[in-house]
Amino acid sequence: MDYIAAGNVMIDTVRFADGTVSNRNHLGGPATFAYSGIRLWTDSVMQVSNVGEDCRPLLDPWVAKNNIITDGIKVKCDHSNHSFLVYNEDGTYRSDETVERFRSDWIQDFGYMKTSPEEIGEFTRGRNVKGIYIAQNVDYVFWRKLSEIKRRDGFKIMWEIEGPSSYKKYMPAVLNALEATDIFSINIQEARNLFDAQTQEDCIEQIKKLPVDVTLFRVGKKGLYTISGGKAYFHQSAPVDKEIDPTGCGNTSTGAALYAYCEGKDAIMIGIMANVASAQNIRQFGVIPDFDAVREYAYKQAGQLYAEYRG
Repeated sequence: MDYIAAGNVMIDTVRFADGTVSNRNHLGGPATFAYSGIRLWTDSVMQVSNVGEDCRPLLDPWVAKNNIITDGIKVKCDHSNHSFLVYNEDGTYRSDETVERFRSDWIQDFGYMKTSPEEIGEFTRGRNVKGIYIAQNVDYVFWRKLSEIKRRDGFKIMWEIEGPSSYKKYMPAVLNALEATDIFSINIQEARNLFDAQTQEDCIEQIKKLPVDVTLFRVGKKGLYTISGGKAYFHQSAPVDKEIDPTGCGNTSTGAALYAYCEGKDAIMIGIMANVASAQNIRQFGVIPDFDAVREYAYKQAGQLYAEYRG
């Protein structure tokens, strides 16, 4: 197995700025979307996550449709973390505070459902894993343990920072986590908070100083930047035939960027493949439903966009 997407699984319910809502609950969460961003390009990926029993009606059909390896997906309790998202006019989002929090939310808050370094290491030991994705906070013990496993097994790490850790007061802990990180992912809201910066340009200048090989800097519907070697490359969002739900596009693009990075692609292609994956994610509610149906198109689109960008 070449890749692992590790971390949280969620059930998502979405409400948009005009008041419309999705017609049902949807399978989501950072690790699940990141898995789909990697799986778009290769079958050699597995997910390592703890889930609630209640996600099985959403998870099982997707697993069966795509022949997904489930060795790393463990049922830990009754309820998955349920995320109620409300999208604002400008595309930013927030939690729907009118919905009463489930018991599963405080289980998540106390870390009961968190994927541990040891759970990841169970599937990297002796398996020549190229890269792992993790959306994670800045806990020192977590990163010490994951660093030890990385030294043992030799994989690359894509770290997508979690929003609550993206504040300037946590910068020492962020830098500590970046010592183990090869490729980093952060969005515009998080970057403004982390660097206490107002403009996109200020954020880019601060990102250039980070001790990491490549950063995926996501700027919403406009697209993203890949920042590496003191240079920033802007990538407009990839063309798509329909836009249904942006939930998870950042996670999906981050997973795809890990794949491109570990396969030796340059900074330009990393951004392009990330955007292509995001475009596939936005075409429906929830995760990409059928990878075989869209993989050939994704590779073709990435090749075309790369040629245009280089030209």
